[in-house]
Amino acid sequence: MKYYKVDFSSNLKVVGKIPQSYKVVTIGDIQQDFIPWQGAIDFDFNLPEPIIEKKSKLVSFLDVASIHSYIFLVIEDKLLELLKKFNLGNYQEWKIKTWQNNQLIEKYNLFLINDTKQAEYIDFKKSSFYSKKLGDWDNSSIQKPVLVENYDEYVSEKELLRKDKLMLLHSKVTLDLSKATEDMFRIINAPPGGYFVSEKLKKAIEENGFSGMEFTEINTLDKVEVIY
Repeated sequence: MKYYKVDFSSNLKVVGKIPQSYKVVTIGDIQQDFIPWQGAIDFDFNLPEPIIEKKSKLVSFLDVASIHSYIFLVIEDKLLELLKKFNLGNYQEWKIKTWQNNQLIEKYNLFLINDTKQAEYIDFKKSSFYSKKLGDWDNSSIQKPVLVENYDEYVSEKELLRKDKLMLLHSKVTLDLSKATEDMFRIINAPPGGYFVSEKLKKAIEENGFSGMEFTEINTLDKVEVIY
């Protein structure tokens, strides 16, 4: 089963404006340090209230600049109902208020897949990492290979390098999805981060006419190889 990375649509005819929301009535607590990047959120928190730009269309998958899409998604009710028919693993949803032209729009939800899959699906032994000077994007500093066996080592090595003002980058990341069964999963804190959907779910989204998103087959992502 093939998998696809979910991104916001870049088609202005579809979305009207990119992103669809620059401003918020309130950002709530979603950028606070006490909001976990992974796992269940088992406490109440203040929800965001995005303001949708006048020229933006009310697409199914809303691009809100202040909401990190590698953690939360903003999706309409009908798309959420479709997702619930598929294998998502553990997830949470919160109804949020959105506004356009001073009118309240009550059809969007903050959506989160709780369990992340970087430790399970990234084959670190088959991936290639290297270190270089922090902030050097011009390739002027020396690159040194870094070997990691698993996700825990990756996180540890990343922190150690940061203390020496070095960053950990990748020349190739291998995803082993041969045993994946979910129709939607999330990767965070390691490349390629974001939300991913199965080919079956992708087709269902497209056949039902949901808007505001684009799909890229994982094997065509830059510096990424996949094992199915």
